Amino acid sequence: MFQIETLNGRNNMKIFVSKTYDPYKTLPLEELLLKDASIDDEIVYIYQHENAIILGRNQNTYEEVNADYVKEKNIDIVRRISGGGAVYQDLGNICFSFITHNNKNSYMNFLNPIIQFLKSLGLNADFKGRNDLVVNGFKVSGNAQYIYKDKMIHHGTLLFKTDFSVMASALNPSKLKIASKGIKSIKQRVANIYDLLPNKIEEDVFIQKMIKFFVEEFGAELWEIDQSRYETKLKELSSFRKSQEWLYGKNPKFDVVNQAKFDGGILTVKYSIKDGNFESLKFEGDFLSSNNTEEIAEKLIGKKYDKNTVMDLLNSVSFEEYFGLLQKEEIIALLFGDKNENFEF
Repeated sequence: MFQIETLNGRNNMKIFVSKTYDPYKTLPLEELLLKDASIDDEIVYIYQHENAIILGRNQNTYEEVNADYVKEKNIDIVRRISGGGAVYQDLGNICFSFITHNNKNSYMNFLNPIIQFLKSLGLNADFKGRNDLVVNGFKVSGNAQYIYKDKMIHHGTLLFKTDFSVMASALNPSKLKIASKGIKSIKQRVANIYDLLPNKIEEDVFIQKMIKFFVEEFGAELWEIDQSRYETKLKELSSFRKSQEWLYGKNPKFDVVNQAKFDGGILTVKYSIKDGNFESLKFEGDFLSSNNTEEIAEKLIGKKYDKNTVMDLLNSVSFEEYFGLLQKEEIIALLFGDKNENFEF
């Protein structure tokens, strides 16, 4: 039996396959499963979305989305609770989520079973960069994480038969990211698993094979959850996830905007200073936070605008949970460097 460290060696693994393609239901349900203290089992949650852009927690909706195209094509705009970058999802994309007890091992450890599953289908799958899976050098999966108390979510995508023409039109990828990768478009760096399979199968068979893999390798069992227990909370959470506040956020006045592409991702800092103190502050980007950076910003509002104040706060928190693979010195550089410039490191 294939072993996996990241799910803590627990024997009770449940597989839950969503029956809805509505991202305003699938993602809130994922969050409710995470926060349900009565669930002690490891959960593998498999779901799909019909036509949606899923934004990372810290991203700016106006900058990431081609609003006119998305409106014309009736594409849902959704913001997830984890960090990372924006993705377009249709029924040619398959999502997976590990809902497990908090384990701060690397992305690689969580993705080992997915890599092994893809290899069982004859694919040359491997881990690359911060959070991607590649086959023959092409990205087929992006991943993110979110921590809640002593539990966490690791979720990712599997590009199977996604319409890349819609993806390229719906998203506005950062010029910093494109330049750093030496490519001209999204379509040059991604591929569909279907096109790479030596023996072609359709999405439904792929999902069934994935389920079978977890059953055989981990002793997992298919599971149906009584969603009526979440009915009220699910409606409330779904409604909030559709709100302007959640999707677009509050937009206070920012006097300074600095942005840079680091090894840990793109980071934009926006802030205003009044009487020597932070009046407003926001962190945006595709960095892999597993906690809410608004908590950091709120702690600095009203505090003195100097390097020691910021560094003391960054040293007092679990930095990686908020900013992933970014470095404290990089945040300091953007906050206290030259104004209104794109830094290059």
